[in-house]
Amino acid sequence: MPNIAQGLIDFAFSPPVGVLNTHLDGNGPYGPGNHTLTQWLNSGVLSNVSDTFGLYVNFNGAIPPKLGLTIGYSDGALVVLDEYQDRLVQLVVQHQLISGAWVPTQVADLNALPTFVRWAEALPGRVGLYIAPGIHIDLFYLLVA
Repeated sequence: MPNIAQGLIDFAFSPPVGVLNTHLDGNGPYGPGNHTLTQWLNSGVLSNVSDTFGLYVNFNGAIPPKLGLTIGYSDGALVVLDEYQDRLVQLVVQHQLISGAWVPTQVADLNALPTFVRWAEALPGRVGLYIAPGIHIDLFYLLVA
């Protein structure tokens, strides 16, 4: 028989995709280079990255030519999964140890945008981004409601 308390804890740390909503990071768009994020701007209020369940990453602006585009699936509206030969974004989820050291707990090389990434481990302290030259992205954090 399932343990109800354990089920509630699992839901709190990793809710089902169907109850998550995207919220635009008002600090963006983010441009080429390295970015280390511990907070994000949620409708004018600074919020911690640790309060989220993941990210939805999408292009902002023009897509530079010569990225090695491979046409992929499209539903004709919102879902387009074209892939690029070159990495567009590297996402590095990080947690802080009790010693104070930061360690990467999840690394995702993104060759397709938009992309949806859920945290593999709950409560990250910060998110690192490397964005390829010529690329600008918007980040949408995943929250319940």
